[in-house]
Amino acid sequence: MVNHVKLSMLLGFGMLIGPLGCQSTEKKNKEWLFFPAPPEQPRVQFLTWASGAAQVEPAGDSFESFVLGDEPTEAQRISKPYGLAARDGVVYVCDTKGLAIVRLDFKAQRYSVFGDRGPGRLRKPINIVIDSLGYKFVADPVRKQIVAFDADDKYVNAYDIPEPCHPVDVAVYENELFVLDNDQTCQIVVLDRVSGKVLRTIGEPGGEPGQFRIPNSIALDKEGNIYISDTHNWRIQKLSPEGEPIWSKGTPGYMLGQFGRPRGIRIGPDGIIYVVDGATEIVQMFNSDGDRLMRFGGPGNVPGALGLPASIAIDQSSIPYFKQYLHEDFTPEYLLVVASQFGQYLINIYAFGTFPENYDLGASKMRAIAPMPAEEGIGPVDDPPEPNLVPEQQKTDKAKPAD
Repeated sequence: MVNHVKLSMLLGFGMLIGPLGCQSTEKKNKEWLFFPAPPEQPRVQFLTWASGAAQVEPAGDSFESFVLGDEPTEAQRISKPYGLAARDGVVYVCDTKGLAIVRLDFKAQRYSVFGDRGPGRLRKPINIVIDSLGYKFVADPVRKQIVAFDADDKYVNAYDIPEPCHPVDVAVYENELFVLDNDQTCQIVVLDRVSGKVLRTIGEPGGEPGQFRIPNSIALDKEGNIYISDTHNWRIQKLSPEGEPIWSKGTPGYMLGQFGRPRGIRIGPDGIIYVVDGATEIVQMFNSDGDRLMRFGGPGNVPGALGLPASIAIDQSSIPYFKQYLHEDFTPEYLLVVASQFGQYLINIYAFGTFPENYDLGASKMRAIAPMPAEEGIGPVDDPPEPNLVPEQQKTDKAKPAD
């Protein structure tokens, strides 16, 4: 009887106020945001954003929850995002304050969490990566482990990192896990994926090629080459699969090719290197030789801008679930998902692609996000910390990965 009463209330109230969600889905005065802005040929389009259930679940679900007394979608919001991964319409977000992995399922239009209970309970998830089978590997510096979940998001294993340790990111290559450990050893710990045994270590503290100071993120390309976001050396590095230095790029600064606070680093299927800069609040793009290409994002609290960005995820499999946001003449190659730690728009979704040759965007309604003014820069650049300091001791360090 109670369910029938609630259903009658829901239907009756709905008839009084009319259809819900019409205005939110109606595309009025559509503005396009591309990078770089015309007259240059655009390559990145901003698509949409989400910070919680309100942007993922249908509007009707929110109203029904209100009438039936369920938790409102406004309460189902990411608290403090950091690392990201994406696959088949789902964006996985490391919530460092909510202490769980948030699933933004754009395919099923559902918001959910996992890793918040049982043996797979996370203490501070920082970064996440997904392998080709859908297994997730989460770097948790408080657990001092890499925590693994299967394709159904069920806990399967935890990999110990030898003490002292502070694992902040992980990459998968064939049967090995490459764990970025930014404690006083500042090294990459390579584990056997099956046994968890340490196979070898790569790198050490310092400023020379192949050395790191408070590294933040790691990524591998299709050949197994290693890319490091070397935060307190204000650079990125490329190493061979064996750990031999190939090149290092970057100096402190705010111009393209310089870094204020390099954070998340990931490699596109085309070999393009994407680096998130938390200070200038942009994502920089480089080719496989480390030559600078372009940037996207920019500071601000509007859709498509970034507020203290932390990480980026790259995914080809989720394009079908975002077609409604694409310019009809823009052909996407893959999606770019960027996490901001500050502002209203926490998870921003872009597409990398192309227009037809000599395509003219002049007739379209465009908006732009200006880069940080050159005269402002990133402010004073502090001297790097001593390499033997553990990150937990640097409470005032703005570049600490877990901020």
